Amino acid sequence: MDHLVITVHGIRTFGDWQGRLEKEILAKSRSPITVHHFVYGYFSMMGFIIPFTRWLLVRRFKRELIDLVKRSKPSRIDIVAHSFGTHLVSWALRDLPADLKLQVNTLILAGSVLRSDFYWADLMPGRVTRVINDCGASDVALIASQFLVPLTGMAGRTGFVGMTGPEFCNRYSLFGHSGYFTDDAGKPADEYMSRAWVPLLLGSDPVEAFDRRNAPTPWRGLTIWLSNNFEPIKLAFLLSPVIAALIWVGALYIEANAAKERITSVVDLAEIMKSKGELAGTSSSLLATMQQALNVPLQRTYGLWVDDEPRRNVQERRILGTLGFCFVLEKNTFDAMRRLTDDPQKYSVIVSDFRRDSDPAAGYGLFDSMRKSEISTPFVFYVANFTNVQRQEAIAKGVSDEVTGAVPLLQALVNAVRPNAETPSRTRLILEQFKGCPTSP
Repeated sequence: MDHLVITVHGIRTFGDWQGRLEKEILAKSRSPITVHHFVYGYFSMMGFIIPFTRWLLVRRFKRELIDLVKRSKPSRIDIVAHSFGTHLVSWALRDLPADLKLQVNTLILAGSVLRSDFYWADLMPGRVTRVINDCGASDVALIASQFLVPLTGMAGRTGFVGMTGPEFCNRYSLFGHSGYFTDDAGKPADEYMSRAWVPLLLGSDPVEAFDRRNAPTPWRGLTIWLSNNFEPIKLAFLLSPVIAALIWVGALYIEANAAKERITSVVDLAEIMKSKGELAGTSSSLLATMQQALNVPLQRTYGLWVDDEPRRNVQERRILGTLGFCFVLEKNTFDAMRRLTDDPQKYSVIVSDFRRDSDPAAGYGLFDSMRKSEISTPFVFYVANFTNVQRQEAIAKGVSDEVTGAVPLLQALVNAVRPNAETPSRTRLILEQFKGCPTSP
């Protein structure tokens, strides 16, 4: 292949100008020439705003450019890019392997979204022989690029900064973002492409530089300078939600850690009182439970709570929920056993009352059914009152414990399901937090 021309369109368009430019080139060319168009469908504004999606498309264009050049081995390569296409081409050229023999003769950029300080010296003359940056002084779309889109700018409006000359120049017209392909009424027109681009693509004549802008006023000059140097402010604005979120999360962590430290201090003080014999017997049990609760890893533990009047235990379940216990509620033995049979590995503990007037299998009925089905989940009776004989009878049958009161219940649950628990990863903590506790059907 003697001569290869590549065109790349911008966002929010299907690039109909590419085919029209090809017709102009072929109609005026006197030597073999091949035109290829890089198309990527309708690229939305949201995709343009996100740097990662831009990077993916740059990577795709670079790979196809390399394959095309290796396959066709052209003697000359020219590229015409508009809007976001200028971003694809320029960053792909910067990222080409150093040992790849690929040089672009003429690179025409129109309505470029690149920053004005894009450093072309890294690409010229080794990778690109000459760069023509066509600008539209009334290009409103590039103002949005400059002020709202990270790591982009409006070089297609204000031009590139740097040493200009025959191989590197900015040219200025008075139209807007699509004025290269339309007339004053906004209808498709090929006059600019035919006059300003085709001669450069078909020959090596010196570039005709022009600037149709009016001389800027002092205020206009200040506005241009502020716009070209807006990147730090833009990045700060775009990152502010992330920074605010990190501050919020950090504050939560500090508050939670401080609360735990204060509770730990209270426990330590109580431990001193205990060692001096100044702590009552019932308080010693509470102290031991607090110490165990502080060592409980932050992870969800799913349990099944069986009670025909679950409203009586709302407060207990709420407090246990802060320690990671999530309970599914059932009101009778039949429904509880059905749930356990369907998924016996899900539940780490069973909490049950002993007496349920409407449940003929109350008492040891659920526990016995579990053992017959070889379900060995720890089982705790939570009752209003019991005798020591009744408690010993339950434990002798294999029940983990029989308790009354919130503190003994917590102590029994921690002993039953958390003796060897491991601290979960942060990812698991986040997923469990979003998932929340299950709700009963």
